[in-house]
Amino acid sequence: MSNWQSFKKKHVLLMNAAFTVAIPAAVWLIMELLNLAFCGVHTLNSTVDYTTLMRNLVTSFCFALGLNCNLPVGRMDTSTGSQMYLACIIGGNIALSLNLGGVGVLVFSMLFGMLAGGFVGFLFINMRILPMVLGLGISLVYECISFSMYNQQGLNLFGKPGVSILSNWGFIIVVTLLVMLVMTYLFQYSGFGYNRRATQGNQKLAHDAGINIYKNAFLCYVAAGALVAIAGVFDTAYKSSLVPVLGMNSNSTVFANMFPMAVGVWLAKKSNPGVGSLSVQFLILGLAKFTAIGVSDYMQTCIKYSVWLIFMIYRMNEDKFDHIKAKHARIALARKTRAQRAVAAYPNISGAGQKRPAPHFLVKREEVGGEEN
Repeated sequence: MSNWQSFKKKHVLLMNAAFTVAIPAAVWLIMELLNLAFCGVHTLNSTVDYTTLMRNLVTSFCFALGLNCNLPVGRMDTSTGSQMYLACIIGGNIALSLNLGGVGVLVFSMLFGMLAGGFVGFLFINMRILPMVLGLGISLVYECISFSMYNQQGLNLFGKPGVSILSNWGFIIVVTLLVMLVMTYLFQYSGFGYNRRATQGNQKLAHDAGINIYKNAFLCYVAAGALVAIAGVFDTAYKSSLVPVLGMNSNSTVFANMFPMAVGVWLAKKSNPGVGSLSVQFLILGLAKFTAIGVSDYMQTCIKYSVWLIFMIYRMNEDKFDHIKAKHARIALARKTRAQRAVAAYPNISGAGQKRPAPHFLVKREEVGGEEN
């Protein structure tokens, strides 16, 4: 084992912390250099950029966590976008009618998000419909419900009393930290998280071991509904309103947050999933600067999803790359071992110009040939 490998093994936490900082820092540095070279501006150029980064980070982080509740277990819930619209529009308007302010909007939206997600989980457990098919059908239903309520106006927070707290940095940071702490405890240290990891490994074995996989699936849907509702509230607070959509347009919200979720799941082995959201937000914020040189929003989206595609190709073939790397390491070790054995066999022959004796089988062959001649 090399000195570097020994150091990594002894200082796992230090290496994971360095990895956590290095990934978003690398993405920021690349976008910073590209922005300076082609646009002449910094990636984080003003207070607006910092506010945009914070808002997008909280939104994508919470939504990605919601997707992460079900997707690693094999349940692709495409209805989370419509759950966000339904929960925010109904819960937010009820809170405003009761004069509960921004905190009330957040709490009531979470409650309706849990109800919306729990209903999807109930249907999945009892109807045994494929999760993606169920998600598409529920998306149509939830979109129609949210569109038909409140005179098709959705949720409007502009000028409403007490909602300014939803745009306060301190409040946003506190909520984000609470979400991180609660979800870390649920996923890593609770019985729910243990059962979820067991189900993620093998659902049949988990069921045979006595784990109630149906209860765990239902709780995953409930948690996902609450998380996407939080994301929707902060996104609405930034935009001042949330307009209902039809025709499964809510699915665009789902796929827009698949990239941060995928990066976060990959990074979760060594760091926090939120690092994935931060890295992707640096990429998006850096691409937005290219608008100044004529790069359209559509082209920026194309570039973003192209990077996502490249990342997923690497992610799906990571085992092959590890196998190739291990193979080269074995070859290098074999060559080093042969060289060490050769030196041990002939310790007195080390100077330049000195020739090692031929192997014994060649010597015997030459001697036999000489006798015959």
